[in-house]
Amino acid sequence: MARRPNVLWLMSDQHNANCTGFAAHPNVRTPNMDRIADEGVVFTRAFCNNPICSPSRICFMTGQYCHTHRMFGNDHSEIPEANPNTLACQFRRYGYQTAVIGKAHMVRRWDEDGFERIRYTDLCDATHLDPTETHYFKYLEDLGLSDFYEEGSARPGQEYTMDGSAPAKLPYQHSIEHYTGNESLAFLKERDDERPFFLHMSFQRPHAPIAPAAEHFDMYDPNEMVLPDSAVDYFEHRFAGKPEFMQERLADGCGYPLADPNPDRLKRCLASYYALITAIDSEIGRVLDYLDEVGELENTVVLYCADHGDFAGDHGLFHKNFGIYDSIHRIPFVLRYPGGPSGVKCDEIVESVDWYPTLCRLCDIPIPDGRDGRDLIPVVNGRADGKNAAFCEWDWGNPGGKVSAIRTRDFRLVFYGSLDEGELYDHRNDPGEIENVWADPEYADVRFDLLAQLMRFTLQYRTDTGRSSHEKSLNKRFAPTNLVHKGRRYWRDLKEAYTKETVWPPE
Repeated sequence: MARRPNVLWLMSDQHNANCTGFAAHPNVRTPNMDRIADEGVVFTRAFCNNPICSPSRICFMTGQYCHTHRMFGNDHSEIPEANPNTLACQFRRYGYQTAVIGKAHMVRRWDEDGFERIRYTDLCDATHLDPTETHYFKYLEDLGLSDFYEEGSARPGQEYTMDGSAPAKLPYQHSIEHYTGNESLAFLKERDDERPFFLHMSFQRPHAPIAPAAEHFDMYDPNEMVLPDSAVDYFEHRFAGKPEFMQERLADGCGYPLADPNPDRLKRCLASYYALITAIDSEIGRVLDYLDEVGELENTVVLYCADHGDFAGDHGLFHKNFGIYDSIHRIPFVLRYPGGPSGVKCDEIVESVDWYPTLCRLCDIPIPDGRDGRDLIPVVNGRADGKNAAFCEWDWGNPGGKVSAIRTRDFRLVFYGSLDEGELYDHRNDPGEIENVWADPEYADVRFDLLAQLMRFTLQYRTDTGRSSHEKSLNKRFAPTNLVHKGRRYWRDLKEAYTKETVWPPE
């Protein structure tokens, strides 16, 4: 029996699909991602199924749309229910040695059941009572450096992490990227050579904090940053024609998403963002080089993707959580596999839910019932067409409820369920999604047809978890992990209160 291939699943967080060398970006340098692209298939129309971190990652890990797995919020870590059919569990069940290194941001119980080795880097993966359960945070704490942990909401004095205006306080040696690379290599060097490996190497950035190490801060010159053509949407038009609540949000500038009338601030932010992408690329290169050196690369399936995108200058903005545009919905998706084609660009529509059945097919692993995705190998080989449309579902608080989007080859429609507004863009003549033709009578038939497709897709749209359940529960809101991660507090100010044993009754 032929040896099953290894799996190297590379993921970054909030990586705009245009910001790579293989996508011909005018500034960004990604030689190692480009290598994967040159040796594999680039899916130019790949889309995530949710525009925020956790539910999108769960779509990848389950092969299910949000209305199937029913998790729309961003805080699922301590859900107690098991899921024996996650991708990691399925591969572990069939003999793979599994590991997740970096940001998981799913369900701890699922991680513990599916992965034999876990090295978390983001506080979203710690329990709410102990931030040091995040391995990278513990690594910094042991070195006396935990107050320099910059992930999460910006603490006092860390405002630069939101606009890229200053470098990180930590040297690259202790950066989250280098830690992720080191721990990934440690797993590969210590693994059982008798078993194939499944390594999910998941980078926390280029999601904020937008603070590259000082060694990389000047890697890109802000004055040389080329803004996308669609930047006029904010700088010149102030989102004219788009939903009123969006125009009001941006009218006086905004911190999140970053909207500043001075384009130089955006260029500085982009220079830092690109430096993070190149740093991630270098860590990917370390792993690829090691696998090549030990003779395992040729028998390894490699995927590079992101959980969702970022404006990254599109529409004149930065960050996300502001509508469902191509900038956020479309993701980098590059697949290299043993015996597969090289240097191929596939323009068919594919979705993140398709990764599960595709990987099972490549590794001869049975696909459990209940998956929503489809195997992409027939699409790559030209034996099947891609999808007619990609869908995105989001439980967004700002416009007052659920938001859904459908993207076909020619159009994008976004429907705000609780408002009388929507967005419709004709990609045949408006690839930057600037002119909203939702109310244009000439597009009435297109709008109705896309709405009908969207409604058929979302008939069972419901949530198990969302903004009002796990994320807002009082027992977490004032717990130490959340206070460090989202409450803008320093661990030095909390540690004694939460770790010192108290005597009761007091003496």
